[in-house]
Amino acid sequence: MPSLEADLFARLSEWPHRGVGTEEEMEARESLMAALMDEPGLDITEEGFMAPASYLNMVWTIAGGLVLCLWVAPFAPFWVGLAALGLFVSHLLFFDWRRSPLAWIGSNRVTANLVASKGAGRRLLILMAHLDSAPASFAYRPDQVPHFKQSVWLGTAIIGVAGLACFIGGGLPFWIKAGLTVALIATAVMTSIDFWRFGYVPGASDNLSGVVAVAAAARRLWRDMPPDTEVRLVVTSAEEAGMLGAQAYWQTHREALKAREAYLINVDTVGVGDLAFVIETAGFTKQAYDNALTAAAARLGAPIGVGPARHHVGDFDSVWFNRGGVASLTLAAYDEKGLMPRIHTPDDRPEHVSTEKIAKAAAFTEAIARDVLATTGETP
Repeated sequence: MPSLEADLFARLSEWPHRGVGTEEEMEARESLMAALMDEPGLDITEEGFMAPASYLNMVWTIAGGLVLCLWVAPFAPFWVGLAALGLFVSHLLFFDWRRSPLAWIGSNRVTANLVASKGAGRRLLILMAHLDSAPASFAYRPDQVPHFKQSVWLGTAIIGVAGLACFIGGGLPFWIKAGLTVALIATAVMTSIDFWRFGYVPGASDNLSGVVAVAAAARRLWRDMPPDTEVRLVVTSAEEAGMLGAQAYWQTHREALKAREAYLINVDTVGVGDLAFVIETAGFTKQAYDNALTAAAARLGAPIGVGPARHHVGDFDSVWFNRGGVASLTLAAYDEKGLMPRIHTPDDRPEHVSTEKIAKAAAFTEAIARDVLATTGETP
């Protein structure tokens, strides 16, 4: 008899991708809802929002905006310089995984976060994973991904120099403006080229594996509920556009979350590689995860070979909650080089995913949740 994880993974693998706001994503979300419907006492809702198709809208807005600024700077240097500064700051905010207004540029896709909840009490446990799959990315090709951090810094340097050049205005020779124009457009083209060729990737490990793991863990917790606790499954969309679904959820619910004893466990990309719990992430600044959940993960993970990991470039849906003061944890899987195998490539297919690894992540998620809720079980 197939396991809960294997059955759900097979069910949700029917679609070739789950791009933000696409019919495929909607149908996969509806299939997941149908799989949860037989749980007694479960409240299931969809929280809709508008999102861009991907982060590429922002990439082209910044590149195109700076090209325009370079060439019109002699006519309005102050205002052009101000616009260039805004574009540069938006880039820095996005790649430091903070709120960047330009991340929402082109929000013409209707999508939704799926929320399934059971129980009530002083405490709230959120189990989170993103359903959407990524646009194919040149930077994540196997021969390129070891240099991803350097690519981000190079792109930032080009944008920074172009922004500075806009302040100089008419004092720049033609060949410098032409060279910066080529560099900006080339950066945007290289960022987009694999999406133009392949579209959205299957996303079997990133992040169908995480959705299955948290759904399985939630179901087991719902069937043996921790006392004085609400257990809430949140399956987000638009993570691959800049963690926008989680941002929308945080903005809607943050006051209610801050008013309760809340915990969040996020699971992202656990179908390939060795399971780990993330203690640090990085953009231009580092983000530490250090709370009751990470302590429980360290204690419970040691006997089964699950240790800490540092995610060198990027962050997860959990970032909004961790920065907002909610105890948060992300589980992910890495190869021997500390990288996530196959992600953001057409090779992230179901046949490369281990449902045994997904089951291990689900069991570990449940164990951490029960451990923390047991140690905080007495009402103050």
